[in-house]
Amino acid sequence: MSELSRRSLITGICGVAALSLAPLSAEGATVVKKLANGKLSIRVKDIPKVVGVGSSVQIGKVKGQPVALFRTGPSTFAAFSLLCPHQGVTLTQDASGWVCQAHGSRFEKDGALNFGPATTDLPAVPVRVSKGVVTIG
Repeated sequence: MSELSRRSLITGICGVAALSLAPLSAEGATVVKKLANGKLSIRVKDIPKVVGVGSSVQIGKVKGQPVALFRTGPSTFAAFSLLCPHQGVTLTQDASGWVCQAHGSRFEKDGALNFGPATTDLPAVPVRVSKGVVTIG
């Protein structure tokens, strides 16, 4: 068996991490709109196609930064960055929330820190609900 180089190991890990991101379903992706100012929008009536109450999903990128939308209630929402506050690695989703594949930090579905080495919750991203539209960013 040949020896595994450091570069091959890192490349493999990055590939697995990229494949394990939790993107929107095809149906969900069609209802999220990218706005010219780098923000995202989605109609409240389309939210059930994307995320259920008490759950979160990677909704897209706001100004180049991956973000998740957390549904706190039938018509209330929060959003947060999916970059680990420890070293900026993009988080992946698992059954209990969000995890950093680089150093093992874990976050709840709402972005709250569960386990370090990160020392803070995931940074909030502004969310506004107006006239039946949720705007993220």
